[in-house]
Amino acid sequence: MLGDLLATHERIVANIPTGFQRYLHARINWNHRLVGIVGPRGAGKTTLVLQHYQQAYHSAEKCLYLSADHPLIASVGLYQAVAEYFKYYGECVIIDEVHKHPDWSTTVKALYDSYPGKKFIVLGSSMLNILHGKGDLSRRLLLYSLKGLSFREYLNFRYAGELPACDFDTLVGTHVQLSRRILEKHPTVLRDFMAYCATGYYPFFMQCSPSEYYQLLVNVIEKVVYEDIPSIRAVQSGSSLKMKRLLAYLSMSTIPTFNISSLTNEIDVTRDTLYEFFDVLQRAQLATVVSVAGRNVRAFKKSKILLNNPNLYYAISTGLWESAVNRGNLREAFFASQLAQEGGLHTSATVDFTVTTGSRAYEVEVGGKSKDLRQLSGIAHGLVFKDGIECGAGPQIPLYLAGFLY
Repeated sequence: MLGDLLATHERIVANIPTGFQRYLHARINWNHRLVGIVGPRGAGKTTLVLQHYQQAYHSAEKCLYLSADHPLIASVGLYQAVAEYFKYYGECVIIDEVHKHPDWSTTVKALYDSYPGKKFIVLGSSMLNILHGKGDLSRRLLLYSLKGLSFREYLNFRYAGELPACDFDTLVGTHVQLSRRILEKHPTVLRDFMAYCATGYYPFFMQCSPSEYYQLLVNVIEKVVYEDIPSIRAVQSGSSLKMKRLLAYLSMSTIPTFNISSLTNEIDVTRDTLYEFFDVLQRAQLATVVSVAGRNVRAFKKSKILLNNPNLYYAISTGLWESAVNRGNLREAFFASQLAQEGGLHTSATVDFTVTTGSRAYEVEVGGKSKDLRQLSGIAHGLVFKDGIECGAGPQIPLYLAGFLY
């Protein structure tokens, strides 16, 4: 058994690219004994961790990569497989697809307690944070969430560049200079931004054509809805199909606000079930609900309900968005995808969003290049993020710059 696992490890690590690294790599405390990384399928979790393996261990005798859904693991059990490895080798074990193993949190806790000198890195679905507190891992597990590519990362990955990230306050204060520096290296930045919004959020865009990308992304959605979610949370018969109907309905909407009563009728579910759907789809990073600041998580009035990133709109409703004149949802989905998980993003009573940083609250409109400043009248810290402009002035900022925050 161990020989087979070692052989599988060698085959997988041999094909890991070593150039471009995701933003999260530098943020992780790799010295912690139990690290968890969650994120959407296709975001690059495995590549991220195996790049760390190449740098820190570079030998299967020091660190073993295995997947919890491997037939051998299913046959002998995760605990037994890791225990066998530690008999002969090892400082660390990387466990991919950990959510596929029955009662994974209890097993990982047992390994952590049984081998106090060893390190463990576990990777899994975004849904894992539902179980963060189970198996008494909350005091042991340092959990990180990996998002899809930012626009900055997309440019760096596609063109082997090293454009730096910045925080929101810096972006607002220096956006003219930032745009000029970016344009020096990427004079086709607007064309690149359109390509990113269509097919650039997931790193596998480099390996396929746009049509193949959309098919792979639909496959990802299918696996999340039919495998990941049911494996972690009990769902009623027919719920997976209704969840897909909800995603399709969101993908075809040109406005991000909905009447919940109408939505329950459209999807044919109760209000509580609809709230449950939004909860799991957010955790799976397929949808984003941007709510009013201070409002209860289930208070959807005046909230914006978006797909997690623009690529999902194209993948689910390709024909609609490739010919769409009104790109409002795509712009807002992009903006939310770059800021939502950092906290401080809410809907606003007067404009599209409120962005709260350590220093102030900004009132933000998101629109096309013809968007004017009338809605910012009388607002102290009002901004307009405009699609279709290369460089801004004053409170008018190119939308693509929101993709430089991570």
